[in-house]
Amino acid sequence: MNRCDKDDRAPRATTRRSFLERVAQQAAAGALAGAFGPPLSAAAGEPHSCPASPAEPPSCPETAGKVKLRILGKTGLRVSEIGFGGHSWAYARVPDAQGRLRKPTLQEAMRMISLGLDLGVNFFDSCTPEEEHTVPGEVIKRLNKRNQVIVSARLCHKMKGRPDDREIVYRWVDQRLKLWQTDYFDILMLTNEVRDTPQSGYWDMSYCVEAIERLKSQGKIRYAGFGCHFEPHHYYDAFARFGLAFDICSVPYNVRHRAAEAVIPAAKKVGLGMVTIKPFARGALLEGRELAGADAGLARDMLAFVLENPLVDCCICGMHTEAHVRENLSASWTRLSPQRRRRLQQLAATTPCPQHSWLECGWLC
Repeated sequence: MNRCDKDDRAPRATTRRSFLERVAQQAAAGALAGAFGPPLSAAAGEPHSCPASPAEPPSCPETAGKVKLRILGKTGLRVSEIGFGGHSWAYARVPDAQGRLRKPTLQEAMRMISLGLDLGVNFFDSCTPEEEHTVPGEVIKRLNKRNQVIVSARLCHKMKGRPDDREIVYRWVDQRLKLWQTDYFDILMLTNEVRDTPQSGYWDMSYCVEAIERLKSQGKIRYAGFGCHFEPHHYYDAFARFGLAFDICSVPYNVRHRAAEAVIPAAKKVGLGMVTIKPFARGALLEGRELAGADAGLARDMLAFVLENPLVDCCICGMHTEAHVRENLSASWTRLSPQRRRRLQQLAATTPCPQHSWLECGWLC
């Protein structure tokens, strides 16, 4: 049961109007309108340096064998540049003795997360399936590491542009906090698809913005972000309308789907931290590859490509075994050689991902 008083949650119309007017005024004051035509893409290969933060050193030195930290936009949070994606726990990707695939066990998750923490990971993302919350939540509790990690929870398909969006957000947050066995989320991510809000064509976050402000005041979330399975041009409008009400943005970005290189700088103009997803196009770019032979190191190289973009703060990815953890995290201290870069370029040009039409139709350059 939600602990908030119902009357306290449903502001009067005048309060709602003034709140939304304030958000609109902030956006206008930021000179956002008209500023989001496709910007120049980030320079690949440029070394990353973390922006200064009042509470942190001005730079993040590289350490071989340890995942580097970056500053997550205006939040000031120091986050590992590679994070555990929630899909690590919810999908069958671990080979078993019978030649089938299964999900990681809790004991395997304990070893994977412990290894990740030892190597410097502190960012954990969780999406719709309950295992994405319960598995890392149980492990982090057993390890007593909650105060050392950043927990990001994705509330999907709930922005309908209706007043009851607020109650849906409150209820979902309370439910998922229990699954994570924690009192707060560091980040609440709101995500939609086009089919979720047919009346607007993509999203209407106005009621959710009200919910976010109340959840922050209650201490249930620290920061909020948004992302979606939409085409890139929808992001520019969202930055202008809602950008200053949020702290973080999430976009798909990989060696094939590179339209994000125009979206990311636009997000940075409003101070949004940048968390990228789909570095392997949900496995489609690795499908059929001989990852234990001729294509060894391909997953690491795909992550290394994303991390070359200095505007990316954290790239989350699915990791299903300890071997995945070791290889994927090594992208933080392994630079691409010219030969491996050419291999990625060839793969990107010759590997369509028809099972993910939203990526192919919107995020190709």
